[in-house]
Amino acid sequence: MNKILRVVAFPYDKEMQPYLKFKSMIENIEPLILLAAKGWAVEKNQFSKFRVQESLSENDYQIIDAIWLIDSIHDIQEDFVLEIVEEMLKHHKQILLSRHFNTETYNRIVGLVEKYSGKYIDLTQKNQNIELDGISLELAEINTPIVCVMGIGERTDKFLTELAVKQYFENQGYNIVLVSSRCNSVFLHNVYSFPAFMNSDIPVEYKIVLYNRFIKNIEQECKPELILTGIPGEIMPISKIQPGHFGVHAFQVLNAINPDFAIMCLYGSSVSDKYIYELKQIVKYRFMLDIDCFYLSSNVQDVFTINRPLSIEYLERNIDDIKKVKCELQKVLSEQDKIYLETEIDAMGQYIIDTLNGNVEMEVL
Repeated sequence: MNKILRVVAFPYDKEMQPYLKFKSMIENIEPLILLAAKGWAVEKNQFSKFRVQESLSENDYQIIDAIWLIDSIHDIQEDFVLEIVEEMLKHHKQILLSRHFNTETYNRIVGLVEKYSGKYIDLTQKNQNIELDGISLELAEINTPIVCVMGIGERTDKFLTELAVKQYFENQGYNIVLVSSRCNSVFLHNVYSFPAFMNSDIPVEYKIVLYNRFIKNIEQECKPELILTGIPGEIMPISKIQPGHFGVHAFQVLNAINPDFAIMCLYGSSVSDKYIYELKQIVKYRFMLDIDCFYLSSNVQDVFTINRPLSIEYLERNIDDIKKVKCELQKVLSEQDKIYLETEIDAMGQYIIDTLNGNVEMEVL
């Protein structure tokens, strides 16, 4: 895909926002319209460069080349997605696929493309048949500095932090590669998706070794000055009723690599100095890793939904509220406990550089 495709992104909600904020990293895709499902109540004025709509006019079809099917936080009826796809194909528009559908829905999309003699581009990862025979359970030594972004739970702005840190280092002249915490990032420049084999049914010990080899191959092929990695999900269960994925990915990734710098993303709610201390101790003894700094996200969990079997609900806080949370925390924490906000990525980036310069040798291009 070399031609830049002008697209309508669907279904649009907050899951898409990191891509829009760092749109310059998207390769060969130009989002023009953000199509949201009715009733989602998405913010329509946050990105003034894009049009947020709930339907398309005939004039809209004239300015786009394709529909980009993207992942979303909200669930959406897949029959509705198929209706949108069919309407696009009737207007001779391409289908750009990075959303993960079940096999039945995926095959129905392919069937519609064939019915209308259309074209689709599949940007999703495919599970590979990995031959485990002959793979030794040895970890390769990785010499490139590694910065790791993890989160106390889901929806802690890990991916947003990853892209922000990547952009900062690129602006400083560093050759940096990101291995994303998301599994659908293949359309971003110098970004690898979280490998599909990490969600396959191969034994855990082989996932650890394969992830280690995956990072080693990036080091050898790309020769970056810095590797940035993101860990999906949580580092540990939120509660017994809401265990998430039990921090499985954190266990696997942090056994595969030894980060030189660790960023812990927190919810933007008030926490105590005791909470920060105990979190640092948990990470240190569970993963043999020191947390170097914290990031406060704009999301908070609805505490009344944590101990129920239904999905956890989240609330969004504005930057002024997050600043107050940080201010209160700084009053009780030591100077060594660095906490950053979305508006302070440059300061975080400089702190990463200063810390790594004290541990390993890095040179600006």
